[in-house]
Amino acid sequence: MQYKSQSSRPSGFTLIELLVVIAIIAILAAILFPVFAQAKLAAKKSADLSNVKQLNLAQTMYGGDYDDTYAFCWGFGNGTSSPGQWQPFAYVISPYIKNNDLWKSPVDNWSRGATEPSGQEYCDSTKSAHPRTYAMNYTWPASGWGWSASDQQEQMSPTASNGGASQTNVPSPATTILMAPRPNWYSQVCVGWATDVFFNYDEFNMVGGGAKMFTNGANYAFCDGHAKFMQKGQTLKAQGSQVGSTAPANWPSDPVNWPWPVGMWDKRQ
Repeated sequence: MQYKSQSSRPSGFTLIELLVVIAIIAILAAILFPVFAQAKLAAKKSADLSNVKQLNLAQTMYGGDYDDTYAFCWGFGNGTSSPGQWQPFAYVISPYIKNNDLWKSPVDNWSRGATEPSGQEYCDSTKSAHPRTYAMNYTWPASGWGWSASDQQEQMSPTASNGGASQTNVPSPATTILMAPRPNWYSQVCVGWATDVFFNYDEFNMVGGGAKMFTNGANYAFCDGHAKFMQKGQTLKAQGSQVGSTAPANWPSDPVNWPWPVGMWDKRQ
């Protein structure tokens, strides 16, 4: 006697079932991928903050060896063995770090080439490039400013172009920015270009610049040694004696690019 199967349905999934499964997977992927991307960015943000903290510690250690001063960003004479020569601040404090990888943020994707640039003092075109994301809080003189100790950029910055400023000569170190990110294609440890940064620099505010390295902000180093994440707008809020003060007579008449006061970018608090 022959028996027939109780079910004549073939084994396997139908087309509709497969489409349903694919649709569910697509929905889950659409939900989870952004979460994974955010987690990855958060990890990079933490790594960047660690870099900034360690670089800030190197600044303090440098001051311990060089009369309590900061290394000037461009490096014209830093109390080093070769005063007056071009020794950018990153090159000068690198011996206190021992790891040039700390100078590059994990979200700094600018290409610097394979080797150090030729024609730059203290660079060696036979060595691998060492990208530098971070720069010192300093600005070029605006109209009406010069380079004397009484000029605005010299008074605002925690460092100075006369060879370094005292680390203890900052009235409010906890609210004065020392370093901020300024990633670009020519920033390297041995290069003197792009070693200064200010809130209104084009490179600071451009896409891929420092102001929004992590969605809506960046990690900043402060003169008291700490580092933290802030939005650019927070750094510009009036501090201490800046509240209600009037702009200096030679301050640029440009409220968009040169508002007054400039908050944590100005040590005069």
